Amino acid sequence: MVSNPNSPILIDGEPMLWVEPLRHEGVRNVTPKHLLNTNGSSVFKNREVQHESGTEKKAATVLKARRGVVEVRSQFMTVEYYDNDGVVHKHTLDYCVRYESGRWEAVAVKQETKRAEAQAILDGMLPEYRALFDKLTVMTELDVPWCVVRNAASILYYRELHHDYEHHVRVLLDELQQHGRARVCFYQMYTPGIDRPSRTTAIWRLIDLGHLKAEPGQLVNELTWFTVET
Repeated sequence: MVSNPNSPILIDGEPMLWVEPLRHEGVRNVTPKHLLNTNGSSVFKNREVQHESGTEKKAATVLKARRGVVEVRSQFMTVEYYDNDGVVHKHTLDYCVRYESGRWEAVAVKQETKRAEAQAILDGMLPEYRALFDKLTVMTELDVPWCVVRNAASILYYRELHHDYEHHVRVLLDELQQHGRARVCFYQMYTPGIDRPSRTTAIWRLIDLGHLKAEPGQLVNELTWFTVET
């Protein structure tokens, strides 16, 4: 196996269609997965993203589905921070997120009961570490309810199909522009002559691209209304 996606293995002179994802390259690894825990990993942009709790797994899904995110690193960096008594401690960031703009966001994932504790760690980060990030964020289970995670998972799924359905995405966008609607319901975008899977993919791609915007915090389904921004 190879670790560089730009260096595929050759079999009989032909490149493989799959290459081993890059390791997460964090300062620590999560403990091995067990039937009684939620430790594990996923892949984003051909790089491993680890998680060691259900909340971390949900947070990673939501982070990966954000527009403009090009990299999600797990347990990537250990920073130092002052506690309330001025004593310096170390803390390993759960996720470091890089956007296509070049901005970096540090994310601490905790249970809601420990939000204040996590926020104090970020607020007390030493200046040399704080300067590395444009944004510091605490995420708890309240920030990743099941409906938000479900929407994010759908966005990630249909994002992988964009290349094969790009024509259908353009067709739907053209329809919305021609009709000039400010709002449209999910089911209203199904039209005769276009098969349902292709249109469903196109709808989710336009959600991902920001052309269709639903009210925040609701599960997207066929009765969801969107604001159209073409």
